[in-house]
Amino acid sequence: MFNVCASCGEYRVDKTVTVPSGGPVQLQSETLSALAVCPTCGHSHPFLRLPLLLVGGASATGKTAILRNLTGRFSSAVLLEADLLWLAQFQDPTDGPREFFETWLRLAKNIGQSGRPAVLFGAGLAVPENIESCLERRYFSRTHYLALVCNQVALRRRLLARPDWRMSGQQQQLTEQLDFNRWLQTEGPTQTPAVSILDTTCATVEDSANEVREWMKRALAPKQLGTN
Repeated sequence: MFNVCASCGEYRVDKTVTVPSGGPVQLQSETLSALAVCPTCGHSHPFLRLPLLLVGGASATGKTAILRNLTGRFSSAVLLEADLLWLAQFQDPTDGPREFFETWLRLAKNIGQSGRPAVLFGAGLAVPENIESCLERRYFSRTHYLALVCNQVALRRRLLARPDWRMSGQQQQLTEQLDFNRWLQTEGPTQTPAVSILDTTCATVEDSANEVREWMKRALAPKQLGTN
């Protein structure tokens, strides 16, 4: 219900986010970092504007295995697998992918009101263009991107070793994932914001998970909690 104005009742994703000049506002002993202003009636309400962490990468680079390893080991944020919300309607090439990312940002925004930021794990989440253009992006103070990558030979081997039902061995899937992996390695660091890279080729799941945990800790350090 965050997007429904408590005053006029209009559903507006495109609220104006402002940070009071005097710093975070106080409401019933809680520190709230920003105000969301309804563009229809001007009503404003305070909310927690937290950072958003996104971990992506091609299939078989270790996203799910690392998320499983970190479950229960990192309590400073809520860690979620993006495939949980995947629906057939998101396959529509016209606006399906955009709706998928908007849906996740909307959920992450509401999770953040509990006081803990969200960390989302999913392939396309490591592409800033997919996130920064979303209307829901305005409700986060910062976005931090991490891409899991692998050398091409190892990635191809991992994809071919997957069960048939995942269709990872089909030529189109192989080509798409290998191309995406290569793009993240070469273009990820040049994006805005820049995408951090973690190579999982020779690392154990445990070691890779520890690297991701350290990355999350750095991203959530107090100095990173300011607004853009």
